[in-house]
Amino acid sequence: MKNKLLKWLRNNKWLFITFLCSLITISVIYTIKKIAPFGNNSMLDVDFYHQYGPLLNELTDRVKSGRSLLYSFNTGLGMPFYRNFLNYLSSPFNLILLLFKKQDIVMAYSIIIGLKACLSSVSMAYYLKKSFKKDGPLLIVFGLLYAFSGYFCAYYWNIMWLDGMVFLPIIMYGINKIIDEEKPILYIISLAIMLLANYFIGYMVCIFSVFYFLGLFIYRKNFKLKNIIKKFLMFFISSVLAAGIVAFLLLPLFYSLKSISATGDSFPMFQFNFNAIKYIFNHVTAVNRTVFASDKLPLPNVYPGMISLALIIILFINKKINLRFKIISLIAILFFYFCFNINVIDFIWHAFHVPNDLPYRYSFLYTFCLVVIAYYSFLRIKEVSFLKISICFAILVVIVLLSIKLDFANIDEKRAIVDILLLTLDYIVITLYINSKNKILSYLLVIISMLECIYGISINWQIDHDIAAFMSDKKGITSLISKIKKDDNDLYRIEKTDYLTLNDGAWYDYNGVSAFSSMAYENVSKTQRMLGMAGNNINSYYYKNAQSPVYNTLFNIRYLIGDNVNNDFYLTTNNLTGNTLSYYKYSSSIGFLVDKDVYKAKLDEYKPFENQTNLINKMTNIDNIYKKVSIKEIHNGTLSDNHNNEYYYEVSSSSNNMEIILNNKLHDNIYLYIKSNDLESYNVDEKYYSITSDEYYILDIGKSNSDEVKITLNLKENKAGYLTFCAYYIDKDKFIEFYNYIKENMMHIDKYNDTYITGRVISKDNNTLFLSIPYDEGWNAFVDGKKVKTKKILDSYLALNMKKGYHKVELKYYPKMMKEGLIITGLSYVLIFVYILLNNSKKNKKAKKDKFIV
Repeated sequence: MKNKLLKWLRNNKWLFITFLCSLITISVIYTIKKIAPFGNNSMLDVDFYHQYGPLLNELTDRVKSGRSLLYSFNTGLGMPFYRNFLNYLSSPFNLILLLFKKQDIVMAYSIIIGLKACLSSVSMAYYLKKSFKKDGPLLIVFGLLYAFSGYFCAYYWNIMWLDGMVFLPIIMYGINKIIDEEKPILYIISLAIMLLANYFIGYMVCIFSVFYFLGLFIYRKNFKLKNIIKKFLMFFISSVLAAGIVAFLLLPLFYSLKSISATGDSFPMFQFNFNAIKYIFNHVTAVNRTVFASDKLPLPNVYPGMISLALIIILFINKKINLRFKIISLIAILFFYFCFNINVIDFIWHAFHVPNDLPYRYSFLYTFCLVVIAYYSFLRIKEVSFLKISICFAILVVIVLLSIKLDFANIDEKRAIVDILLLTLDYIVITLYINSKNKILSYLLVIISMLECIYGISINWQIDHDIAAFMSDKKGITSLISKIKKDDNDLYRIEKTDYLTLNDGAWYDYNGVSAFSSMAYENVSKTQRMLGMAGNNINSYYYKNAQSPVYNTLFNIRYLIGDNVNNDFYLTTNNLTGNTLSYYKYSSSIGFLVDKDVYKAKLDEYKPFENQTNLINKMTNIDNIYKKVSIKEIHNGTLSDNHNNEYYYEVSSSSNNMEIILNNKLHDNIYLYIKSNDLESYNVDEKYYSITSDEYYILDIGKSNSDEVKITLNLKENKAGYLTFCAYYIDKDKFIEFYNYIKENMMHIDKYNDTYITGRVISKDNNTLFLSIPYDEGWNAFVDGKKVKTKKILDSYLALNMKKGYHKVELKYYPKMMKEGLIITGLSYVLIFVYILLNNSKKNKKAKKDKFIV
């Protein structure tokens, strides 16, 4: 046993060394950028900050506490957790999080990202070793260049996409084994893990697998009909079985995708995305990474290392490399160029969806091709003359210089000089390598590649998110939440008035409204924004500052954490944890009976007060719950009242600010909603409020004892434009009437968890039970033990029709199509098991026969 282990270690020593070199590389990068565990900075950035980080925290909380992975009330008023799990969290590497304490979870994120980079280099080295039957230090070079390529540089914070880089080489080698050895198991298992780790990237890998299979099959040139049928059938069945293994999760997910924004786009009009020359320039190391489609020059993140580029040019002039490989390589390079550049093909790669920023998410597949081509070229480089190699390197130097001469926006002179220096070092080592068998030269290439990877990443990463600042209130707020839950174990919602992330419910573990997720219900996002929540109308809606009491009652918000809410509707205390806690005195229930006219309620864009009034009227027949606040004066501009809070404004001086003075005759809370395409922010007296793009929201500005309230509009430019300006009081008598109606008709909760709610209602007439839970076909409803059909309100929320009388209501959540998926998964495992048994039986018979012959 010991001898076998030693032999295995010897046989794979270069893979272990590849891992070690990658570990050193990422450690140096982390040290330079002061990233934990080598500094105080976190890698939380963009969506990682607002989405993946909080959701990964929720995953660890759920696993450790044994709570459901099917559904969660932590975000978005309630969302299927399995959808977030498959889109963001299902990587097997996330099991590492369970080894860390809560206070160290952000550091754990950095460790997982670094580990994925290291394993990407190892899996690439493994693929090259097995595919080309060569071992040695060169595996390290190309493993590093693949792992720390432009894709990793740009999208490292998309932690779930990095699994594609890790598993791609293994999946491709699995295809090799199907074609060369008729062994499908590696392909089936690795593709299944990829589909589980991230179905979106898995979809892209599946497309690439088809082209890779065809290319390799053609390259092998075994076109006998029997071989064609056998190999194609084995590849097809293996692909189906890989998907079948995870069908219990993928089938309900795909069924539910119709409710989110990331599906259903129509084909775009044909166009080219970029200039071919600039695309070529973008292959050189350390070019500015593309993160957003709105970046200065958005191009695919494809740089694979300077030596790779030189070797690819060398391959096409190397007469010893067969023409077939050259043609397939050229087709692969041109194929990806057209995929990136033709928007219709790019649309298909992105699962028939126009990405919300983050373009060319499949570019790591192209980098894989470039690195494979470069490695194969290096294996034959000694057959190329010194002169030809010199010309190829000179061509690359000219390309780098041209990029500066032509003012290519993604590079500067400093980076160009470093690229030329790297090319010079590579050129010197390669020319010496051609005439020598000294292994030291290979080691020098490893060192140069490590330095190149470190430079390419470090020059692009701007990481300055301090972990201590991010974690500063985590312990205090989670302690407060725990105390709230202990003292009040009813089903209600909590929100923060000063959010840290857009998924704070996941970060701090409370039932909340705010959500930012590609898996959010699109209709709910639209409805929430029309009711006055900040949001992007697509996949986010979030509680900003303090909403209106009307909203809080409708959606069962009982506690607010954060800035003091100066409002008679709340009881506010300063908690021992240092956080302000406000108890909302008019909270309701997850469900309450309303008039059947609620189905007739309609909402309009940018009219939140009218929308809330209309909804309440249809629910309760109570009208005019808001009273308009009059405008007393306007300074530094004019407003022309068009209709229904819509104004045309003009600024009268060189300043970009305009003042609106409100007549606060009631000395009460005023609720604002201000919208203009030219509005950057506004001040209420001296307090500042920001506007994020088009994400306008209702704001409770607090109670003022002054007769006047000054609103200062901070505009982007000094020009005329259109403005929606709403200022309202709440009619307290009407509000109390509304609340009493809700209170008398509330559903009293007896028992609940994430997937089960049971309660009691008394219906005085044939009414509708409104549930502030997003509509989902996975919710099954039972009234007095009998299953009833669920309904939609505002095309967003769950509802049940109720007859007069006392009723027991049960809600059970189970994802639609999951049972069917489990059956497919079970059958897939049975078929794989049968195949293994039959294959082993065949091997045993052959072994016995060979023994008998001997």
